[in-house]
Amino acid sequence: MATESSIVRFTNCVLACCGQAKREDLFIDTGTGKIIDESDPRVDKALVVNLNGRILSPGLLEVQLNGAKGFDFSDVPVDNMESYASSFRRTSQGILEMGVTSFLPTLVTSEAQTFKIAMPIVRPNGAQRDHELGAESLGCHCEGPFLSRERKGAHPPDLLLEPVKRIESILGFYGVDSLGAPISKENAGQQISAIRKITLSSELPGMLETIRTLTREYGIVCSLGHSPATYEEGLAAVRAGANMLTHLYNAMEPCLHRSPGLVGLIGAPETDLSTPPIERPFFGLIADGVHVAPSCARMAWAVHKNGCILTTDGTAATGFDLPDGTFEWTHGRTVVKKGEKLFLEGTDTLAGGTTTLLQCVSNLIRWTGCEAAEALQTVTATPARMLRCEDTKGTLKVGADADLVVLSWSEGEKNSRELQVDEVWKFGKRCFTRKE
Repeated sequence: MATESSIVRFTNCVLACCGQAKREDLFIDTGTGKIIDESDPRVDKALVVNLNGRILSPGLLEVQLNGAKGFDFSDVPVDNMESYASSFRRTSQGILEMGVTSFLPTLVTSEAQTFKIAMPIVRPNGAQRDHELGAESLGCHCEGPFLSRERKGAHPPDLLLEPVKRIESILGFYGVDSLGAPISKENAGQQISAIRKITLSSELPGMLETIRTLTREYGIVCSLGHSPATYEEGLAAVRAGANMLTHLYNAMEPCLHRSPGLVGLIGAPETDLSTPPIERPFFGLIADGVHVAPSCARMAWAVHKNGCILTTDGTAATGFDLPDGTFEWTHGRTVVKKGEKLFLEGTDTLAGGTTTLLQCVSNLIRWTGCEAAEALQTVTATPARMLRCEDTKGTLKVGADADLVVLSWSEGEKNSRELQVDEVWKFGKRCFTRKE
């Protein structure tokens, strides 16, 4: 049983939750790692933490991270899993200091063996409730190999596949254990599969049936991306169960006034959403100023801000002081880093991002003029809704996990204001404090 000293009261702070900012206190139980109600009798003797007017937000949630801190999640050594597990843990601890308390480790198009070997390491680990593990994995995001060659981006075309046998192709490639058993009355609410989300190209043969099975029978989030699909093909996929678009604007058809492609789904008219009733999909937006122009980011925000999920598409170069130059990458290829841009060598193809998630939040505030609480919603409450974990993640409501970030403003370039991470709490434990 938790003692009175296990209660912490955050005071003199601005709570940023679900798009709103409120000057209220917040109480947590460091023993259970949960947010508790102010009516709890133990709060009278709580340890008081005065935040001096700073922002207290739910911990950031990153839904597309390929790697960080010099490590690539898809760089899987077949004969040295101890090294891979150690690097994964080190990276998880590193991104925690960036304010990310939960994430989807992303594996990109690779051989089937890579996915099967990595899954036991990158699978959900929150049941341990161990803050020393760093940022919590909510499950793997598989970006490939069921993608279009026409919109392959930086994915190796010789490894891309079509689900010719529908769900059997998916199970055969990733492994039956990675998806878990189909949802039933007996295991409803208890099923925790290694895979949380899969990016797929909706126009591939058999994909609509595959999406329907993955979402309804396995509870997997299906996101549309790396695809030349038309608006109509994308709409059919949303009706089949897909609920997200992977890195909007990138690796998909441009939005034209008569042929809007997948981008047009974020502005789908009510007439396209009524029969059967569906919702506009969530969309990932890489707000680094490289993958998406600020004006296009602002347009997407204006059209469907409730579905906007900021992401970095971060790579091993994220949070790592990597100089400009040429570096080895996956599958024997090389990349060229120029400032914040990362290209496949010899091409103009972007190979991922290098910007932190909080920097993307600051960019969105600057580009759209939105409030900090609104921008923070795109990396807290909104991705939690997309992943259907809004009761425990991305919120400050009673009963949620005490995954928190303390933020303040700093002076950025050209006299702009930038958010910075001052403290990070994971499962009710303070894990990081910024050095002055």
